[in-house]
Amino acid sequence: MPLNLIPQHVSTSSIGDALGSMDLLVGIDMVRCRFRFTAKVQQSLEDWYKVSATGRDRATLESSVTIPVNDQCSLRLGLREGLIEGSEGYYALLDVNPSRIVDPSGTRAVGTGEALGAVEEICPLLEEWIVWDVQPENWDLYRLDLAVDVETPGITQQVLAVAQRGLRSPRQKVNTYRGPSGDLETVRVERKTKPNLSIYDKAKQSHTGPPRVRFEVQLNRSYLRDNIPTLGDLTERTARISFQHQMKPVINALKGDKRRLDDLELDRAGMKTLRELGGHEWLRDHGYHDTPTKSEQKRYRDFENKYDIRWVGDLF
Repeated sequence: MPLNLIPQHVSTSSIGDALGSMDLLVGIDMVRCRFRFTAKVQQSLEDWYKVSATGRDRATLESSVTIPVNDQCSLRLGLREGLIEGSEGYYALLDVNPSRIVDPSGTRAVGTGEALGAVEEICPLLEEWIVWDVQPENWDLYRLDLAVDVETPGITQQVLAVAQRGLRSPRQKVNTYRGPSGDLETVRVERKTKPNLSIYDKAKQSHTGPPRVRFEVQLNRSYLRDNIPTLGDLTERTARISFQHQMKPVINALKGDKRRLDDLELDRAGMKTLRELGGHEWLRDHGYHDTPTKSEQKRYRDFENKYDIRWVGDLF
């Protein structure tokens, strides 16, 4: 299945089926890696900027540099150097957009194989700045942006609206952004400890290409540590599993796989929780954001997990 999906019969349900497929290929949009280095290259010492001593007793020296790759792409390399014995050592943090290395003038995300090849391709550029002996496959992943583009002729607004509905929950805020015409352009969920999600009109964002929607997952270090800890652990399979797991509410909403209230067979406690959730949803729809208590949030989460419900309104 290609990275840029073109469903044979374009509908929200066909898009949901494609995104949930075991054959889905997920693109890589951005990578942040951390690895140990041994020293800066002597000839580069005068070219580092934003050099500062930080931390307790000013024991850590931080510096960074922007390295041009082509007209459309540059690398950001940040360093942390321990200045005294017992400090955390020498670490480099590298931000790279592999899609702009593989296809400088394009807007597509690239596959996992191309992304790994792009990282290896820029290693000679790094050698002009630092000395290191850790192979790229052993670099720690600190951020990973996964993306799938789906062509949506005539139904872009419908897809974004369904995605918004799929993400709605009393336990998280869904941010939406509209263009000057009033059309929905971005649906986004920002979370402190969990991966962020974005679904947006890629054609409008890039000002080029056919009508399409990008589904994007931004995996943070806490998630990557347990699931894709190093660059060598990044494969088509691990990328697909992570993408589909995080996008599950949106995929289910697009599939239209919803049950009716009568199918749940709720007991009295379940009906009580259902009424409370419905009340929170109604208040939120009318502009009043009432934050549930921690015990209520736990009860709501258990209810949603037990019955696989993201939004009570979908049952009616």
